[in-house]
Amino acid sequence: MAGLAAAGLLAGCASVGPTDNPVARKLTWVSYLNGDDLRAACTKGETDRYRLVFNADYQKHVRTYDIVGDRGTGGAMVEARVLEATDLARIDLDDPAAVARGPVAKAQLSPRQFALFVLRLYESGAFEPAPSGVRLPSNGVYWLINGCRRGSWFFNAYPYPSDRFSDIRFDGPLKELDGGVQGTGVPFPALPRPQDAPRTLPTGGQRDSAGVVFEVQVGRNGLVGPTAPFGNWLFAGK
Repeated sequence: MAGLAAAGLLAGCASVGPTDNPVARKLTWVSYLNGDDLRAACTKGETDRYRLVFNADYQKHVRTYDIVGDRGTGGAMVEARVLEATDLARIDLDDPAAVARGPVAKAQLSPRQFALFVLRLYESGAFEPAPSGVRLPSNGVYWLINGCRRGSWFFNAYPYPSDRFSDIRFDGPLKELDGGVQGTGVPFPALPRPQDAPRTLPTGGQRDSAGVVFEVQVGRNGLVGPTAPFGNWLFAGK
């Protein structure tokens, strides 16, 4: 219950998409995970949009990918972000907030690259029903994905360790993209041994040594519970 209450604090307002504002990001994080902004705009005729979030302990390493299709070219634009634990040695005195934003990279996918990415999502079961009832602790490792494809909303989760996580195929194109010239340049972290991976929140309440801990629960069509109880976040500018 403490973890769910902490999640509520992070779900204060509705997401308007990726943002460089660290305060807005925290206040809209669960709404962002749930893809509330993408779901609200998902109607027939709208551009295909995909969101993938890799959580390897929320306080240590998170990667986000927002992908927007281009109906004119058949390709897509990718906006990738890496959020890591604040490292004082990396602070830029000319832009102290940059360390909280994390590296951001944008890249254009060709029609072939975009088609391959969508195929890998399909092969990973992304468009099938989500594993309802699964709980994802913020200190754990998982992928959460959602989006709008051909006017239909989809949502799915891949906790580690699990067969679902082991069988994903969509991470290959993302890792290839991230490691390229236009990528973030930040490698994926090494996974803990399956027996060492957190499956529940740490004991002791809503905080551990790194900060707030929380938990989200997966339903068939998104996260369970209110994800933005206080409405839109009006100051979530990029």
